[in-house]
Amino acid sequence: MQSKTPVGIGALMGLLFFSFQAYPLSAAPEIPSPTDKPPASTRLSDLIREAHDKNPGLRAKKQAYESARAKVVKSWLPDDPMVGVDVEGQSDPFKTGSRMNYEYMVSQTIPFPTKLFLNGAVASKEADMAYQMFKEEERTVTWKIEQPSYRLFLSKRTLAALEENKELLNQLSNVVKSRYESGAVSQSDYLKVQIELAQVSIDVFDWRQKEHIAEATVSRYLNKPPDTSYAIEEKPVRTPLAFSRVDLEKAALEKRPELNALKIGVDRAKDARVLAHTEWLPDITGRIEARKFKGEDTIREVDNFIGVSFPVWSLLKGIGGGWRSADEDLRAAESLYEDMKNEVLHKVHEAYSEFLLAENALNTYENIILPQAKQQVDVSLSAYEAGKTDILNLIDAQRTLKSVQISYAKAMSDYEMALSDLRLAVGDDLTG
Repeated sequence: MQSKTPVGIGALMGLLFFSFQAYPLSAAPEIPSPTDKPPASTRLSDLIREAHDKNPGLRAKKQAYESARAKVVKSWLPDDPMVGVDVEGQSDPFKTGSRMNYEYMVSQTIPFPTKLFLNGAVASKEADMAYQMFKEEERTVTWKIEQPSYRLFLSKRTLAALEENKELLNQLSNVVKSRYESGAVSQSDYLKVQIELAQVSIDVFDWRQKEHIAEATVSRYLNKPPDTSYAIEEKPVRTPLAFSRVDLEKAALEKRPELNALKIGVDRAKDARVLAHTEWLPDITGRIEARKFKGEDTIREVDNFIGVSFPVWSLLKGIGGGWRSADEDLRAAESLYEDMKNEVLHKVHEAYSEFLLAENALNTYENIILPQAKQQVDVSLSAYEAGKTDILNLIDAQRTLKSVQISYAKAMSDYEMALSDLRLAVGDDLTG
């Protein structure tokens, strides 16, 4: 009976095969959910720029940097001068006419020069650390947008393939049903198609939920409502990585913002240590006094004063623990830097290995698995039209192709996500 397969079924299955061949998963059209709102953006680069503008966490880091930078000038300057009037010889505080003379005074205390210099240096390095942490958060926000965006890309491409496959199976179901009703095929063929349709419907529902989760994750970092929809239309442009593991290690040690922040933190701790050990150095106070006596219109006497602080308590503070505290702070900063250095190198090795795995999988799908899955459908189609196999084998071949194309899209997504992880670990765009 199968040898009498009409042209309709062969043409339909040919359409099934050639549609996958002419329109691979990466180029499948977008099929929006009925509840989708108008897309908020269509390009990943647009989403990243928007996140850099609107993400509250990134804004907080930028504001912390601006705050630290605004404190630098203040740290270089001494305390304000003092201006005063000394009323002398007044016998009664409420009888202003009893005063004998006035003494006008201006004084200024200037810290030992190294104190001002080191205070400013510490504040400047704190601002540099805040800037590096801002840049680290900027890279993290970029990563937080890239990861769900690639998952969203996978969801949309998978849904497009499933919807296309579902439509073709519906057409096949109509043909098989018509042939079953005319007695040309058994009920088994019709039921097999219906089972396959039901399984595809389950897959479509599952991937709709994954699509929503990916969009909600993007919205989380764009400070938007969770039900905002995004049309990621572009296919990721695959750029070969032109760096070895050694190159990536070197780049990470030079460019990773978080590591640079801790390195600056070591320099800051060194300056703070010198400041603590020299805080006993005397401050200088200068004062000018001008005295005007009662009944006279002009100033008769001008006195000058210059003095230095005597480091009694500052030395005791240093000996009592201030110097040791500064030493320990420096050692702690150096330990944190070394620990982060080891963590960064570990992350680079981990991310690079994951990237190599993803790259190998993607190359295998492109060069071996996907072409052979398409060839398998072609062979099964020819065998079915010749009456040498039943429809179950043809459906199985088609199912395998669908699964391979979805797996290929996942391999593409995994490749981009691994590359995103590697960029985050290194702290650089890896553009050459």
